[in-house]
Amino acid sequence: MQLEADLLSAPARLAALALALPVLAVAAVTAPWRSWLGRGDRQHAYLGGLVVLLIVWSMRAGITPGLSLQFLLVTALTLMHGWALAVVGVAVVLGAEALQYGDLAAWPANLLCFGIVPASATALIHRLVAARLPRNYFVFFFATAFAGSIVAFLLAAAARLALLWLAGSLPRPQLGEEYLVLLPMMGLAEAFMNGLVIAVAVVYTPDWVRSFDDRLYLRR
Repeated sequence: MQLEADLLSAPARLAALALALPVLAVAAVTAPWRSWLGRGDRQHAYLGGLVVLLIVWSMRAGITPGLSLQFLLVTALTLMHGWALAVVGVAVVLGAEALQYGDLAAWPANLLCFGIVPASATALIHRLVAARLPRNYFVFFFATAFAGSIVAFLLAAAARLALLWLAGSLPRPQLGEEYLVLLPMMGLAEAFMNGLVIAVAVVYTPDWVRSFDDRLYLRR
């Protein structure tokens, strides 16, 4: 698990719970279940993405408790399936990990840091880019997928640090020397991974990318 319950104080856990559960409820209610259930290919793509997410999240570099480094791939999940399904999917994956490691108390905090924050950042960036920049494939790829994944990754890290600071368990000696130094490099790697997934999906199965409308982005 990314954040262990013993690293979080009771106020930090309550704050994460108060923020995460209402957002998850909104995501579950607003998710496009009807259109999703009517498309077997999208179901397979979504469930396959969650399996990939579970595998990728099981491989992380541990620096010190609470400061592990790992790929998120939440930007790709959000751009392909929308904000609501991305939040619900991350909740399911994190729930499976919490049951595996017996750390359900940390589930709301991890959902907030590794699901809600990066998915919301990606959705907001996508809206801003679509509203203010020309709609073409290169703008979508570099501004939304590539740069957006870097911003989402850094905001997820900032949310985790904020919770650790609130809990009074932020490991200051390792913070600058072992964690913050590596964040920019991990951010670029995260952008490459998300960009690769979105680029391949747009080229071969653009209908699976919910945020990409080829009539707008590929028009002459």
